[in-house]
Amino acid sequence: MAPERYQVPSAGVSEQTFGTWRLDGLIAVGGLGEVWRARREGQVAALKRLHTHLARNEDGRGMFANEQQLALGLPRHPNLVHAIENGVVDGRPYVALELAPGEDLRRIVAPAGGPVVLPRARALAIARAACAGVAHLHKFGWIHGDLNPGNLIVDVDDRVTVIDLGVARRSGEGGAVRGTHAYMAPEQVKGGAWTPATDVFALGVVLWELASGARLFHRGPPWLSMAAVVEADVPPLEDPALDAIVRAALAKDPAARIATPAELAARL
Repeated sequence: MAPERYQVPSAGVSEQTFGTWRLDGLIAVGGLGEVWRARREGQVAALKRLHTHLARNEDGRGMFANEQQLALGLPRHPNLVHAIENGVVDGRPYVALELAPGEDLRRIVAPAGGPVVLPRARALAIARAACAGVAHLHKFGWIHGDLNPGNLIVDVDDRVTVIDLGVARRSGEGGAVRGTHAYMAPEQVKGGAWTPATDVFALGVVLWELASGARLFHRGPPWLSMAAVVEADVPPLEDPALDAIVRAALAKDPAARIATPAELAARL
């Protein structure tokens, strides 16, 4: 199945009703579904509904069910997305998520005027907050598997919310290749087992990009990006101390990598 890769839709999508919710703005369209800004009797949510063609697909429904389960079932954490409710309307499963304040990190580091390099202190603060949210997910035996700037929501005070649990799987599981190609770990590309170190690799890619203002493994076509993840060297960062930490997070061999987000945060 195609990975969850959100694209900002064009303007002009008309308002509509979905169950008890009024959908008043399309936020994003991804591989699994559409995300709408929704409201109901004073509540505001990000309502994600499964694409119509996937509603009859066992694999698609299973991935979506995982996201519903995690967003609703995990104990609350300030750096991880949570849900208000889930259900099915006209055969389409949906989950209404708390609307995280702010904008995704991708928009912050690559605005219309071109890429920017975040100040060191801000980059570290964002990375540590993301580590905290992911560590909470790991505590309950789940691996996110799709950490990238588009799935990190940052508000004006640099509070971070990790979103999009659509490709998450149990720690130790392998199988179908899922995620965003340029942020996958090598073992993820090869269909190997996911562990906390898998998410550490993605966090290392994000941190390198925040510090450099460039893309690390993005090569255009998905197969070239995945090949770069497995084979390409990592250019050094200007800050030697940060470079050493990032390199430890980006070790190709998961056994040689920083093992957990908590350890990565502690080193930062």
